[in-house]
Amino acid sequence: MKKRFTGIIAAALLAGAMAVTAQADGETLTMMLNCTESDSQYPYYKAIIDGFNESNEFGVTIDCVYYQNSDYKNAMNTLMPSDSEPGIIFTWELGYLENYVNGGKIISLQPYLDADPEWAATFNEGVLDLLTYNGEVYGVPTHQSLGVMFYNTRIFEENGVEVPTTWDEFNQVCETLKANGVTPITMASTPQDAWLVSQYIQEISNGIAGYDLFSSLADGTGAWNDPAFVEAAQLYMEQVNNGYFEEGFTGVNGDEAREFMRMGIAAMYFNGSWECAGLGDKEKCAEADNISAFVMPKVNADNTGVTLGSVDTSFAITQNCENVDAAVAFLKYWTNEENTKMLAYETRRLPCLNWELDAAQLSPLAATVLDCMKAQKNMTPWLDRVDADLGNEFNNQCVAISNGDDPQACFDALQAYVDSRQ
Repeated sequence: MKKRFTGIIAAALLAGAMAVTAQADGETLTMMLNCTESDSQYPYYKAIIDGFNESNEFGVTIDCVYYQNSDYKNAMNTLMPSDSEPGIIFTWELGYLENYVNGGKIISLQPYLDADPEWAATFNEGVLDLLTYNGEVYGVPTHQSLGVMFYNTRIFEENGVEVPTTWDEFNQVCETLKANGVTPITMASTPQDAWLVSQYIQEISNGIAGYDLFSSLADGTGAWNDPAFVEAAQLYMEQVNNGYFEEGFTGVNGDEAREFMRMGIAAMYFNGSWECAGLGDKEKCAEADNISAFVMPKVNADNTGVTLGSVDTSFAITQNCENVDAAVAFLKYWTNEENTKMLAYETRRLPCLNWELDAAQLSPLAATVLDCMKAQKNMTPWLDRVDADLGNEFNNQCVAISNGDDPQACFDALQAYVDSRQ
């Protein structure tokens, strides 16, 4: 499989180079994507873009500029207000894209989905809802993501512990690992990686209050100092005080936490399903053969199946696009069966399109995470996707809690900030 797709990429790159020359006098559509050459998915994304440039009937060339995640957000914050945004953009869902929709920056894709019901039917149930505003779809997702607890099967076996199914069992696993001199969980909690600790607390809150908590925040009726958040943060701090995270974890960044998992220094690592690519890569991860995953057990068993997750790698077309029909054709090309399967098999990302996958061509880790996703009843997107401003404040308060601040005071301060905006 690897050889076959390597050949596809090589051919696409060559074809893309030829297409740029052949279409030098043709139309160019600009695009921004939060991906860099160092990312494992980069060659596959580029192969799709080059393949479209070579084959599209419009004679257009997609000219893509690649950014790191944080730089991408900064660039968008600069380009959008100045009406300098490219024709096609990567976007997050819910409140992030809604701001641009409300500002008249984004083209509705609803007429194109209505005109091509076969294309519309390829998306998994509910995924387009997260990019729908006032009854119309404004973005196209390509992946789904799920919050999972990655774990080292070798370390679990050597220490006589099994995948926990309840919150109490989860803490007992941590206690046993700690008693045996093993770091139970690796966690990043620096200000630069605030979302990593906040997603952990959010997932605990899912197990306390279920989907209703997220839903109330999404529709504006809920409180950001809800007792479930306070309790979740308190349970998290109990784990901190019990020594379940690596020493000095508040100074550990995301890359370092991932490396602790890759090297077998820690037994568990909570993150998103996008980590399957790196953790399952034997060239990057010394413990790749021993990495598996489970969904974090819920504090309240009645909320089993309510898990952190959402759509990922979505695209939207802006009002600056000079050829919307060609841009829509590009989105259809990206989400066709061949490219969807290629991305699933090669990047280990979970597709949000319902093309049937060959489980044998997925890595064991990706197949396990896919099974985890299928077992969920509801997924709660990251809170900074509901409202970027409030979500970031939530992230920052969670870091403050990691550093010892009182959970109730932190979330009260967050709610006070919410009230001050009204």
